[in-house]
Parts: sequence; C-alpha cells; structure tokens
Amino acid sequence: MTYILPNDVHSPKAQWHLFEVIIKGGPGKPAYALGTWAGERRVGFRWNGTDDKPIGNPQSRGLPTWTMLDPSLHEAVVALIPLDQQAVAKAYLGLK
Repeated sequence: MTYILPNDVHSPKAQWHLFEVIIKGGPGKPAYALGTWAGERRVGFRWNGTDDKPIGNPQSRGLPTWTMLDPSLHEAVVALIPLDQQAVAKAYLGLK
C-alpha cells in the first residue's frame, strides 16, 4: 500500500476542514495545509507516512489526522512556499 496523500487526510472531521495543502512533502516528509480548526483559519501539520507505514503521524484510532501549528509560526511556513502561492496563503490567514 502506498502512503496516504496529505490531500486525502480530512481528520479530525469534527474540528478540521481542509482548504489546501501548501507543502506536500512526499513519503516520510512533513506536509502543511491551510484549513479551519473550530472555525478559525489555521495551518495544519503532519508527517506523511511511507509505503511500509502509510498512515503517517499524527493519527487517531487508525486514521491519519492533522495537528495545528501555533499561529505565531504561520508566517514562517508561508515563507517556505513559492512566491506565487504566498499571496493566496497570506490572504487566507489574514497575514500582511
């Protein structure tokens, strides 16, 4: 089985709603996404799985999940993506 792509991770469904994956990372690498957590726009983070361990981390009850970064790190993550994508991410997060 191949690893679960970050675009296919939508848990925890009660709190997280995925908007866009901004850094996909690849197998065994970190992934970052824009979304809402309890109605607030946030950056989510997770470690992608590998072909041997496809779920990645974090996970809950066998489901791949996202965890939220502290909002003070949002600007640092946005700085890692290509310039043409930064404007959309900044607008989404309300950054200057």
